[in-house]
Amino acid sequence: MEHFELRCLCDYIGGAQAVNTWARPTPAAVFGELQADERAEIVYAEIWSPVTAPGVEEELRKVVIIADGEELGRYVSLSGIRATVMAPPKDRIWAGRLYSFGTPMSNNPLLNTTIKVKQNVTIACLAGPAVAITMAYRVRLWGYVYKANELPRVFGTMQFPATMKDNARNRILTLSKSPIPVNKDSWLTLPGGKDQSIPKINPFARYAYNLLATDGMQGDYQFRFETGGVVESDENMYWEFDEKDALFLEGLGVKAAGTLARTGLWIAGDYHPKGPTTRQSLFPTTVGINEINFGHLAPFAPVAHPYYAAIPKLARPYLIWNEIGGPVIRDDGTAAVAANAVLLALTGIRLEMRA
Repeated sequence: MEHFELRCLCDYIGGAQAVNTWARPTPAAVFGELQADERAEIVYAEIWSPVTAPGVEEELRKVVIIADGEELGRYVSLSGIRATVMAPPKDRIWAGRLYSFGTPMSNNPLLNTTIKVKQNVTIACLAGPAVAITMAYRVRLWGYVYKANELPRVFGTMQFPATMKDNARNRILTLSKSPIPVNKDSWLTLPGGKDQSIPKINPFARYAYNLLATDGMQGDYQFRFETGGVVESDENMYWEFDEKDALFLEGLGVKAAGTLARTGLWIAGDYHPKGPTTRQSLFPTTVGINEINFGHLAPFAPVAHPYYAAIPKLARPYLIWNEIGGPVIRDDGTAAVAANAVLLALTGIRLEMRA
């Protein structure tokens, strides 16, 4: 019997939650259990954020997926606050630009980075440090479930080697690995699975707040954990990679605030997107003119408007590999951007080539 239809793999309705506390429902409580002869891949998430009134948000700070008992926050860490929600309800996304963890039913390892599940799935939800949650909120995970004997016919063999191209910077990374015949025993060794051999390929979706104020002089602000730029390691967005680690950046979004002026990437000493001068590089991202806005459409729509923007795709992906890089923001030079006023989000593919 075929099961090739999109279905809800996890459905959690949260409620009252004190500041700085986690909600950790069991897989059974969210209908996230699989049968012994089933395997699943998670394609996308939906978050209905808690609000008490239009523009009055409660702080669903973080949503983390737990697949077969393993928390995936180092790869996928989603903001659930309405203004900056990274996985809004599918039917309310402006222009239908849904962010997914990968392409299901594909044997291309750089497309099929969906999260693989063998036994069960659930989530963990963190209330933020300032505003408690009093209203109901909801998190759903969607994907596909297959019977074990269907896997070889649906997927065939996961094709390796695979080549990752950064056309913007003229860089190529080839991932050498033997092809993987897809079956019930190899399922968790596929991209997005917890039992992968090297190189490991996983979806990447992460956010970060500016824990400190900017300098008020148009200097680069780096979201670097080691220097106190962010509150925790899951928000770190400064990477010093050698040849064994890489990040393929496909999406970049920022929720502008205050005197924020520009947002972009700094890789190996160069700014992206480039401009005629260093000061004119990066995306212009003021509160009123921000082409990489995401989350709730405000301030470009009324605060009661029911629609959202997905994290924008970059025109061309960027590869950070065997070099230093990450996102940066700048104020406009008239005043500093206050601490915790800006939230930046990245999406892409995380590559690990070490044991």
